[in-house]
Amino acid sequence: MATLPLPLVIAYLRFTGRTRKFRSAENLHREIAKERRGFSHEPPAAIARDFAIQRDDILGRRVYTLSPRGHRSAVRLTHLHGGAYVSGLTAHHWKFLAGIAAATGCSVTIPIYPLAPEGNWREAFPFVTEVYRRLATETAPENLVLSGDSAGGGLALALAQTLAAQNLPQPRDIVLISPWLEVTARNPGIPAVQPFDPWLAVPGALEAARLWAAGDDPSDPRISPINGPLQGLGRISLFIGTRDILLPDCRELRDRAAREGVNLHYVEQPGMIHVWPLLPIRQANVTAAEIAAIVAG
Repeated sequence: MATLPLPLVIAYLRFTGRTRKFRSAENLHREIAKERRGFSHEPPAAIARDFAIQRDDILGRRVYTLSPRGHRSAVRLTHLHGGAYVSGLTAHHWKFLAGIAAATGCSVTIPIYPLAPEGNWREAFPFVTEVYRRLATETAPENLVLSGDSAGGGLALALAQTLAAQNLPQPRDIVLISPWLEVTARNPGIPAVQPFDPWLAVPGALEAARLWAAGDDPSDPRISPINGPLQGLGRISLFIGTRDILLPDCRELRDRAAREGVNLHYVEQPGMIHVWPLLPIRQANVTAAEIAAIVAG
C-alpha cells in the first residue's frame, strides 16, 4: 500500500468534506444524497484483475467473496464494512481486505447489508446472520473469522453476541477496527476527544444512529453491542486510535472485559484517527500486518 503522511490524509479528509458530513443532521442527509448518486460497491479494477471475485445473492442482497488466485488457506473471513450505517463499501475497504487476503491466503466474504435511511438494523441482522450461517455450514469454527470496521465493527460484535441463539458456532476470532459500540454518545469522555477527531462528530453520528435504529431503543445490544454479553464469544481483538470519538466506548469495553475475566486483545494507537488501518499511511501497514497475523491464526 502506498504511504502518505498522516497530516496529508487529515487534510484530504477535510478537503473532501468528510469532516462536514457529521457536523449536523442536515449535513449528514446532504452527504448521503450525494453518495447515492452513481455509487457502486464493485471492486477497483486492479483488485478485480489480481483477485478472484465471486458475486452471490443471499436473501436478495449482494455478497462478494474476494479470494487470492492460486493457493488459498482454509480460513474464511467475513468482514462487515463501516460507514456509520449510511455509507457503502469503498475502495479503501477493498484494498485493505485484498491486502489481508494476499498476506494470509484466506477468502473474504463481504455482505452488502442494507443501509439507512432506506434500510435499518432489523433488515440487516437476518441478512448478515444468514451469510454467516452458510459459511459456518461449510467451514470448521477454527477457520471462521469475523471482522468489521467502524459501524461494521459494532455490527460484527452484535452478530457474534447473537450466534448462540441461532445455534451457530462462534468464530475463532473477532477483529474490531475502530468499532462503533454505543450509538447514543452517552459516554462522558467523548467531549474531551471530540476536538482532536478530524473525521467524526457527535451530531451527525446521532442522526445516523437514529436512522439505523428506525424507532427502536438504541441501547438494544443489537444496535449498541457494548450492552451485550462478552462471555462465550470468540477471541476479540480491538484496534482504536486516540484521535477518535469512539475511543471512550472502546476503553469502556476494555475495562468491562477485564472485570469479567474476558481476554480482549486491545490495541490503542496514539495519534491515530478513525479506521486508520484502512488508510494509505505508514502506520496502517504495521497494524494491517498484525490483523493479518490474527486472521491467519
